Amino acid sequence: MDKRRWIVLLISFNFALIFVLAGFIYQQRLELGQLHRVQEEGRTVSLVKLSESVAEMDLALRKGRYAASPETFTAVATALYGRAAEAAVVLEKLPIETEETAAWFAHVRDYARTLARTAHGRDGHAPGERAELEALSETIALVRAAFGCPPLELEPTLEAMAQIEEQLTGTTPVSAPAEAGTTVEIARAELAAFTGLRENIFTHTGSHKFRARIDGGDFTAEVCRASGRVMRMETARQVRTAALTAEEGIALAEDFLTRNGYEGVTLRRWRREGHRVAAQFVPVSDGVLIYPDAVQISIALDNGRVTDFVSAAHREREPPMPAVTKEEALTAVPDTLIAEDYDMVILAIAGGREALCYAFRCRAADGQAVLVYVNAETGRQQEIRLLIEDETGHFPLYI
Repeated sequence: MDKRRWIVLLISFNFALIFVLAGFIYQQRLELGQLHRVQEEGRTVSLVKLSESVAEMDLALRKGRYAASPETFTAVATALYGRAAEAAVVLEKLPIETEETAAWFAHVRDYARTLARTAHGRDGHAPGERAELEALSETIALVRAAFGCPPLELEPTLEAMAQIEEQLTGTTPVSAPAEAGTTVEIARAELAAFTGLRENIFTHTGSHKFRARIDGGDFTAEVCRASGRVMRMETARQVRTAALTAEEGIALAEDFLTRNGYEGVTLRRWRREGHRVAAQFVPVSDGVLIYPDAVQISIALDNGRVTDFVSAAHREREPPMPAVTKEEALTAVPDTLIAEDYDMVILAIAGGREALCYAFRCRAADGQAVLVYVNAETGRQQEIRLLIEDETGHFPLYI
């Protein structure tokens, strides 16, 4: 009897051990699978970051072909150095041999450092420098192709347009002085008048910010405490159909701005985004386009309602007089570009400052449209942008 009991106990023990081992193996497989997923996700993130760095390097090198002032050379060198250094860090995280690639990125980084050190006092490219930039640009294009990067483009969103303008990044929109300490009640009333909706639908969420449900989507807005003017609005909803054309949407945007006191603004760019149309309107004073005061607006093409709105400022301006003539400013445009047209603009620059500039719209030999800003006080290049031309022949975005 005892022997039989021991046999039963031994068999039970063996079965228990098998079950424990099976559970342990299963748990190890789960943990190993999770580790593999985490590693795979990490590799994917690293590759995405590397792809973004390569795209930004490509953009900087393309701008570098047309640089002709300390300011633009410094901007190119800074962007190139930062992205090359970033790419080198990402490469170290990839579980593959990247010695040759890392050496190439190090070469670009060192080149950018040299370019930055010699940027002061420059009026053009050093001998052989443009060829070096073009060679690097051709190589980076091959690297982009290897990563499967799409052609140079940006997502045409209202927020992207605001970031491209660089007027609103990291700053609070400037508003004209008005009565101090606008109350929440007055701010709500201003918002209702601005949107044409009832006051009681707007819920105060802190400071001078509000939210609501409009057309089935979450609506948020912010009102300037000092002036009581609406600074931002955003509606998170899907616009599934279009009952209006893009041109009709633009006309509605113009009417909306006129009703709310935004007079003297001109349409500079617009872009259709699915069943919405996003547009940028810029104030004009004495023929000068004032980009720091630009207004971004988006219209839903199903019902014509404003879904997004960003206003940097709305104030009277008296632009300064240029110290250099257009002909003198044209000498800052490289001979590899042909200037086709120009505008006088006030541009936001580093340090929260502004500069009066000649904005020359140019063409390169390969057909690339380039916008060269020349400082109207110094006669030197202030900034370079690459224009993105769409199928209609206008330029909805630039980078």
